[in-house]
Amino acid sequence: MGTDNLFHKKRIRRERELIRRANIRSGYDVVLIICEGAKTEPNYFKALRTHLRLNKENIVIHEGHKGNDPQSLAIAAEEASTKERSRDPEKQGYDRVFVVFDKDAHAGYNNALQKIDGLNKRFKGKFEAIVSVPCFELWLLLHFGYTTKPYAATGNKSPCDNLISDLEKHIPGYAKGAMGSFEKTKDFLDEAVKNARLLEQHQETARTDNPSTKVHHLVECLRGLSKLS
Repeated sequence: MGTDNLFHKKRIRRERELIRRANIRSGYDVVLIICEGAKTEPNYFKALRTHLRLNKENIVIHEGHKGNDPQSLAIAAEEASTKERSRDPEKQGYDRVFVVFDKDAHAGYNNALQKIDGLNKRFKGKFEAIVSVPCFELWLLLHFGYTTKPYAATGNKSPCDNLISDLEKHIPGYAKGAMGSFEKTKDFLDEAVKNARLLEQHQETARTDNPSTKVHHLVECLRGLSKLS
């Protein structure tokens, strides 16, 4: 009986120690990621974080914010960063803050970009807008090949709906919010980064943002941190 009780206490201590260690931040940047989507983007970045073996205390994926429009996300990023700073005055809070959103048909898109520019002036450039035009699914599409095809609304379909129709050729049955988008594309991650870079260069010369994505900036940041972990 006494031996069983001692074993039980030791097991509890081991479990507590594992939890304590898991909650300690590692010695690399602390990153906040705020996403527009309720499932697609958070699920993707959680899976990427696991794949890269990054500490979830360092790579924080913010959920539960009010409103998913770009302006609301910019405000949520500011509030989350301020709360993090005030919770422990001795820390500088997040080293980087990434705000992930689509242009699509959002009326407040440009206002959100201006808001993030303003935050960068206050917080020394640690905020970055990770924008996709028309939507995040362009990043997934670039895993399967390079494209500069612009997307527009047709009939009752939005630009993003039309892009998803192209994506379904590579991921049959794809739907926003579905699980597993990272797992279905991870083998082509290097290809996606290469294609996104080429597209960014092309669109700067062409002076258009349709289509475009900056998701590769966030992916490359996380991959760089993975090498330090």
